[in-house]
Amino acid sequence: MFIFFCNFAHEMEKILKVHRVNDYARYIGAPILHPLVSIIHYDELEHCRHSLNNYDVYSSDLLTRFENLLKRYYDEGLQLTHGLPTVKYCAQELFLSTNYFGDLIRQMTDDTAGNIIRRFVMSQAQKLLISGTSITSTADQLGFEYPQHFTRMFKKHFGESPSQYVKRKR
Repeated sequence: MFIFFCNFAHEMEKILKVHRVNDYARYIGAPILHPLVSIIHYDELEHCRHSLNNYDVYSSDLLTRFENLLKRYYDEGLQLTHGLPTVKYCAQELFLSTNYFGDLIRQMTDDTAGNIIRRFVMSQAQKLLISGTSITSTADQLGFEYPQHFTRMFKKHFGESPSQYVKRKR
């Protein structure tokens, strides 16, 4: 009985991988695998994933979809429950592994996905601070757990504290 369950669990894992590839293919507009295909060996699955990742439509708009994902993250208020967006979250939402996503972004921009996320967050911070939002409220709205973390990141990014920035802009 145990051996049957182990084999069944292993086969189900393969089936789930096929479904993930099909979901991913639908997401990027690539052809999906035949519905009768129920089990694919992992090597074949990896080949499918790499083939799909090289799909022209997908690679040409990755940065746009990454930026839209970050905007949607804040528009939907996910930062209030999940905190700052992470590279792992973005990769999962774009149906990529974290490492592969990071490699693609680095190839396309010569910068890390983490740095792009930080720049996006800091641009949002600038908008909030200029509009008159307090430093503490800005930190909360952006998803920082502590205002001190926001202040430290802001100072590292812009070379001045948020309060100095606000004084200079007013």
